[in-house]
This record gives sequence, C-alpha cells and structure tokens, in this order.
Amino acid sequence: MSDDDYFNRGSWSEKSGAAKRREEEAMKAFETVRLETEARTDLKAGSRETIQLLKPSCHLTQACWKSFRAHVQSFEGWTVKRRAATEAEKKESKEKRKSTVYFTMVSFSVKKSAKNNWKVKSRNQKKRQKNDTSDLSSCESGDDFEIPARKKAKGDF
Repeated sequence: MSDDDYFNRGSWSEKSGAAKRREEEAMKAFETVRLETEARTDLKAGSRETIQLLKPSCHLTQACWKSFRAHVQSFEGWTVKRRAATEAEKKESKEKRKSTVYFTMVSFSVKKSAKNNWKVKSRNQKKRQKNDTSDLSSCESGDDFEIPARKKAKGDF
C-alpha cells in the first residue's frame, strides 16, 4: 500500500493468464467454425446460421469478452451473442459457480447473391455521379455543405 492508503493497480494486468488462455481457445474455436461455415455450399443467400460456440465452462471475463466480440465482428457477416444459462442448464452442464454463466453463440449471415449486390452498387454509383455537380474539395469555407436529397416515396414524381 502507498501513503494514501490505496493500492496502486496501474501495473496490474487486465487479463490473467488463465483468462488469456480461454480467450485464445475461444478464438481458435471461432476460427475453425468460421472456416467450416464459410466453406459450406448448402447455405442459401440471405439465410442465417447460428452455432453454439462456447459452453459456460469456458468463462470469458469482461475484458476477454470485449476483445473476442471485436475479433468476431471484424469478419463480414459474423456476430456473437452470449445468453445467460438457466439454473437447470447450470445443473445439466455441472457448473458449480453461483454467479451468472453464459452460453456463447456465433451467427453467420449469408450474403445475398453477389450479382444483386453488384447491381445495387452500380446503380448507387451512377446516382452519385449524376447528382455530383460540384467538386467538394474546392470548398473554401468550413460552413459550406450539401444537404442530401430526400428519397422519393412510391407515389412521388
């Protein structure tokens, strides 16, 4: 303790060695599932595949959960969620902790066909080129800006 009667935790690690090991295991498990899922040909465009990745026994601390979630979401189409286990599920999985434990699931949203995405992108690029009448890099004052045009509703002409 210091003279001010408090602990200086500045040099303490945010993640313990065990927490880092569990996070690495989770990332390896995700990488395996990601490669297998993305390689599947039976998934239909626009569908979503959800897979339970971790059981409650693989506990990720808040710091590990934050970095693991960021890692999963860095891949296009992937999301991760965790769900609190019920008391019955705790007993079933032989979990003895009294605190909340989580099941971790990852979901993969299959992209709609690349052909359709290309058409939409192409149309949007044409609209931007058509609407772009000025060179924005030539604006001399900071208060000059362009208000985007309102999207037309079905009945508007």
